Amino acid sequence: MKHRLIVNGLDGPLRKLFGCDCGRCTAPVRQANTSVSLVSVNEAGETVHHILFDVGAGVTESLFDSPYFAGNKARLDWLLLTHWHPDHVNGLNHLSTSHHWSQKLRGEEPTAVSLYCRTGTAGWLQAEHSYEWDFMLHHLSDENNPPGTLLPSIPIPLDGVTVTPVTVSHYGADRCAADGKSTYYSCAAYVIETAVSKIVLLWDIDSGNEWLVNPQTDVPQMNGEKTAVSFLSNADTLFIDTTFWKKPERRMTHAGFHNVQRIVRTLNPRQTMLTHLSGHPDGRGNPGWGWTNAQWQAEAQKVWAAERLPGTVGVPNIGDEFLLN
Repeated sequence: MKHRLIVNGLDGPLRKLFGCDCGRCTAPVRQANTSVSLVSVNEAGETVHHILFDVGAGVTESLFDSPYFAGNKARLDWLLLTHWHPDHVNGLNHLSTSHHWSQKLRGEEPTAVSLYCRTGTAGWLQAEHSYEWDFMLHHLSDENNPPGTLLPSIPIPLDGVTVTPVTVSHYGADRCAADGKSTYYSCAAYVIETAVSKIVLLWDIDSGNEWLVNPQTDVPQMNGEKTAVSFLSNADTLFIDTTFWKKPERRMTHAGFHNVQRIVRTLNPRQTMLTHLSGHPDGRGNPGWGWTNAQWQAEAQKVWAAERLPGTVGVPNIGDEFLLN
């Protein structure tokens, strides 16, 4: 069996700005919010398992266009959410209802999709997506641990593949659904492992998360055997939040390229993929503003070479595949 990670989207919440004439907004390229699928294919070429990570705007269109889900190949076994913000759950209604009805139209008994998220995210989903919530079989983290905590691996019945959440800080989303104000840690990164490969999904993090660049502040987990930083380190591929180019002067709700450089020096991935791209927060006329994905990649590669950062850097395209075995 082959396991592939497929890119469904790599854009931040500001896919395009209404009325904006920058190069990114006017480029004739289909965009979608940041998302990937872990797809398992047997020797006959049949899709036998599908784990979807986040389902923001445009993601369902990526799934519908994918040859791995064409016709009777279409399936969805698990949905794993990094957090509850709209650009990561906006496609919930389209996905859950179309999955339900496609099964019925094939004469099958509709099955609930297994949903994993942290308990804080679940509170927001129940409040804002109660209809879609009822289509899911819920697996919740049942915790409110601070950033930098390794959580138990998710009980996915997929031989040879382990998916482990790590708590991260994204302060715009670390709020309690009950009052909308008090701190409730709700966001997760994911580590996907096979016997020979490791991929880290580290997107929608804020520009803090100093535990990622200062291991002395990292808390030992798993009976002291590993820390969250060591668990995230030395990945074959690291997907990381890169919403803006400039160095932040204050804590921002997303990471920028300055944060990426610091994090990569610590985590030492073989390949870094920039995701959650925008550039609009940099401001008109500044580096990052209006950059297409090709410009993001070219400028990042210049810095990578000049700073001698580990591995390689690039920007993926919708449909790009990363083999895990």
